Amino acid sequence: MSTIEQLSTKRIESGNPIITVWRRLKRIPTAVVAWVIISVMVAMAIASLLGVPLTPYSFDQTSTTLLADPSWQHLMGTDELGRDLFTRVIYGSRLSISIGITTAFVALVIGTIYGATAGYCEGKVDSLLMRGVDIAYSLPDLLVMILVGVLVGRGTQGILFALALVSWMGTARLVRAQFMQLKHEEFIEAARACGQPVFPLICKHFLPNAMGPIIVALTFIVPSAILSESTLSFIGLGLSPPACSWGTLAADGWRSLRTHPHLILFPSLFIFLTVLSFNFLGDGLRDALDPRTRLKK
Repeated sequence: MSTIEQLSTKRIESGNPIITVWRRLKRIPTAVVAWVIISVMVAMAIASLLGVPLTPYSFDQTSTTLLADPSWQHLMGTDELGRDLFTRVIYGSRLSISIGITTAFVALVIGTIYGATAGYCEGKVDSLLMRGVDIAYSLPDLLVMILVGVLVGRGTQGILFALALVSWMGTARLVRAQFMQLKHEEFIEAARACGQPVFPLICKHFLPNAMGPIIVALTFIVPSAILSESTLSFIGLGLSPPACSWGTLAADGWRSLRTHPHLILFPSLFIFLTVLSFNFLGDGLRDALDPRTRLKK
């Protein structure tokens, strides 16, 4: 590469932080593999949501081939009703992944507003709001989700509400810490001296500079929500039929663990790969977004 091209590349990286983060992220093999796996899972969920047929079977189509082992005809075998397990795993991905992403988005909104208020106001307001976070942290997550599920119902909305209720505290603490650190930076004080109002100041200066850690936290909330939904469904307190998620499929396969282990193996494998990939992606984004990290070219 010529000197002019190198200077041009450096100019592009310095001018566009997204390109800079992407170039750094591509140097982390585990993050790249995780990104590919997540992209495949999300594409599979979107295709199922749009009704794109990825297999020759429908998710509720029964046959006379009951509890068949994996074969070329049924890649993951069939369940006790003769339904193709691969098709049901694909269909279940749209609920599991959509619940994880929606929970992360709700937790991001609530946690950002809550933490920004505490970090910007400081003083008594900060102390009062943080005591609320401490109280919320002291409550057992599983107990809260079970109570909400009993009161609201075992539908998708009830699960989302329960998961969002126990997922926003970490984001609130993170945003509060970022705001308290940024509040004393010179460019913030200069913007205040120019008479910029509070809301534009937060939107234009605070949030863009705090988005790095927030995005990393987001990648950890998604797998946590997927795992929590799977746990609730597995113990019979999550989604109820005919709703189908990876957790409900694993719960159904548990009854035939000794005789037909493939019924629980494949849904659990998809949960494992998704959760592990989001965690690896979060680690990679943490390194890529940190300006102090020096990655080898």
